[in-house]
Amino acid sequence: MGVSHGRSQISDLSFQVFNRAIHPDWFATRVHRRIPKDLWEADVRIIEGGHAVIFGAGPIRLAEVLSGPETLLPEPGVLFRSSIKSEGSTILHAGGMIEYQTCFEVERVDREVFQHLCEELQADASRDSLLYHFRSQNRFAPRPLSHVHIDSRKQGISIQSTHTFPEEFAVVRTLSLYERIAIS
Repeated sequence: MGVSHGRSQISDLSFQVFNRAIHPDWFATRVHRRIPKDLWEADVRIIEGGHAVIFGAGPIRLAEVLSGPETLLPEPGVLFRSSIKSEGSTILHAGGMIEYQTCFEVERVDREVFQHLCEELQADASRDSLLYHFRSQNRFAPRPLSHVHIDSRKQGISIQSTHTFPEEFAVVRTLSLYERIAIS
């Protein structure tokens, strides 16, 4: 676990999915929410450099982590790993009980559009979301922020995350769906 003194660059980010839970001690957690349901449970965190989601149904666990180099993670259990330089997606089936789909992208915009996006994210904060403002290295630029919207359903959860990078006038977006598969 590490704590940085500023936001990582997008080129340093990594998006990883594990077939197991990752203990919270691995993260520098800024905001956390636990969502318990009858058929599944999830822990959603905004962490230094990004976010972490641990989803479980029965004995099966999946962990999604978007993080920078300040977050050192264990190697065992990695199902998917990708840098965040453009866009990507994957679909995974875990233990015959969980279907997982994700996609992510980087959007680079001009200064005015970036400022507007940051204002919209702050205004969009609701009880169904997590929002965290990170410390800025540039007092004239907007503070980096992470916004995670949570949409829970009977069979699973949808997570939409947006992370801003003021030094690069860029936004990283992810959309992930965790769904418990009906076992017949």
